[in-house]
Amino acid sequence: MGIALSRAVNSRLGVSTERSSISNSNNCQSVNSAPYRELNEVRVPSYGEEPEVEEVLVPAMPERTRVERGYITPQQVYNLLNAEAGQPALHDPNYILILDCRSADRYKQSHLVTARASVTVIHPELGCLISCVQLQEFSIILLYAEDGHSAVGSAEARVDSPVLQHCFFQISVLGMDPVILLGGFSAFHTLYPFLCTPRMVLLQPERQSLTIYPSEILEGALYQGSAAQASNYRIIKNLHVTHVLNATADCPDAFPGILSYLKLPLSDDAQQDLVEALPRATGFIGGALRGEPAGRVLVHCSMGRSRSSALTLAFLMQLRRWSLLHAVRWLKERRACTAPNVNFLRQLLTYEESLFGRRLTSLDDIRL
Repeated sequence: MGIALSRAVNSRLGVSTERSSISNSNNCQSVNSAPYRELNEVRVPSYGEEPEVEEVLVPAMPERTRVERGYITPQQVYNLLNAEAGQPALHDPNYILILDCRSADRYKQSHLVTARASVTVIHPELGCLISCVQLQEFSIILLYAEDGHSAVGSAEARVDSPVLQHCFFQISVLGMDPVILLGGFSAFHTLYPFLCTPRMVLLQPERQSLTIYPSEILEGALYQGSAAQASNYRIIKNLHVTHVLNATADCPDAFPGILSYLKLPLSDDAQQDLVEALPRATGFIGGALRGEPAGRVLVHCSMGRSRSSALTLAFLMQLRRWSLLHAVRWLKERRACTAPNVNFLRQLLTYEESLFGRRLTSLDDIRL
């Protein structure tokens, strides 16, 4: 696999290695990272707009971007850095080892948060400076150069990023399965400059102080997170959020004078009815993303797991014309802690049937 996730981490983060979109079993890997506007999308009435005559949708399959074997996209790295289940994954020093394979000067200027200069781990002359046992403790090993798209081990890659290629094969020889950031530091910094820093962040107290961001569900468009994240103006500003869907009954809208809000006072229990909430949520999100200029939406509940997931799934089903099963897989790959309760899942199955005219998914397929 492209990312070596231990059984312990799989259990903690809810990652399914069988369904993971990051796989090195073929020469290319499939990654669900399409932009918001696609051929798959359908017209979603804006919030407050009269719905059109009801039509039965034709289900579509998720389109997958082909990525060269051994690489991982910037969006995948963003979501890995902000993964959480109980506590942020980055708080665990053995969660991810990030090696910056650029020059010392470039590393000092700025690097991915928690990254180390590669020379401190893989020396060009002395080889690996930490034991194989220590390397195996990391769930993920990520390498990056200044940029990079060439096939791993190719002549182009050896010329463009010799240090990275050396580290990649040194670690691979030791039995590890590292991955490379597609487009390198420059691509990641362009999209997520707030996750780059000149500071070394290695010690536990430093990790505990890191800001954890909402998961990115649709690139540059739709995010899902917690009430605490929705109340953090630094997060709102850095992600350029313009609209917030608040799915809680007890968490106030944090910035009503600055952002546009839709508050749906939902309870995370077996009695909560979503019949009215689902179309209102999809209309609000769709209206925001189709605005001129297009907005960015953050969907949140208390912890960002159940109520917010139900609303996000409904929107993905209607926007992309995906079955509930495909929507769940997409969301789970981007936010591993996704866990709508069984009551919500049953109502989403009914919503699927109303969209497509028939049931496409069984509860056993999606029980989380």
